[in-house]
Amino acid sequence: MELLISLTIISVIVVIISGALRIGVRAWEKGEQDIETRQRYRIVLDLMKRQLTSICLRKMTDKSRQSFFLKGDNKSLGFLSYKHLIPANTFGTVYVRYIVNPGENEGEHLIFYEKNIVLLAKDADMDNLNEDDFHDLIPELHNIEFEYLKKQAEGFEWQPSWEPENDKGIPLAVKIIFKKDALSAPVSVVVRMNQDTDA
Repeated sequence: MELLISLTIISVIVVIISGALRIGVRAWEKGEQDIETRQRYRIVLDLMKRQLTSICLRKMTDKSRQSFFLKGDNKSLGFLSYKHLIPANTFGTVYVRYIVNPGENEGEHLIFYEKNIVLLAKDADMDNLNEDDFHDLIPELHNIEFEYLKKQAEGFEWQPSWEPENDKGIPLAVKIIFKKDALSAPVSVVVRMNQDTDA
C-alpha cells in the first residue's frame, strides 16, 4: 500500500515538473520570437530613415518625371533617394515607394518598391506600379501610417499627406507610426529631412 502511495506521489511530481518545463520552453521560444520581431522592426525603420535622409532634391526637367518629387499620404510614400536597399541597385539615384497594404487578420503589412531611375520607363505610372516588383519589409502589424511636418504661418503642423502640387518643397520631417497590435501603444519614428537642395 505504501509503495502504491509513493509511486502515485512520484507520478504527480513528474507530471508537475514536466508541465513546468513545457511552460518554460514555450515562454523562452515566445521571448526569442518577440526579440527577433523587434530587431526586424528596428532594422527596417533604420533603413527607411537612412533612405529618407538621403532624399534627392534635384529638380527634374523632364515633364514626365514630375511625379518623382516627394509625394505621400498616410498609407504610401514615394521619392528619389541616393541610398538603395536592394543590392542590385549599386549606382545612381533610385525611385523608392513604400505602400501599406491590408494584411491577414485585419492587420497591415509594409511593402516597398525600388528601381534605378535610369531603368524606369519614361511613361511609367508611379501611382500604379506592378505589385510583383514590390518587396516585403514588415509582414504584419496592426497599423502603419505616415505623417508629414509642414511649417505654417504660426508654428508647425503634422498633416496626413504631402502633395507636390499644393505643398512646396519637402516636409521638414516624416513620421512613421506603427502599432504591433490593438492593445499596444503606438510607436513613432520621426525622420528629419535634409532641406539643402543639390541643384
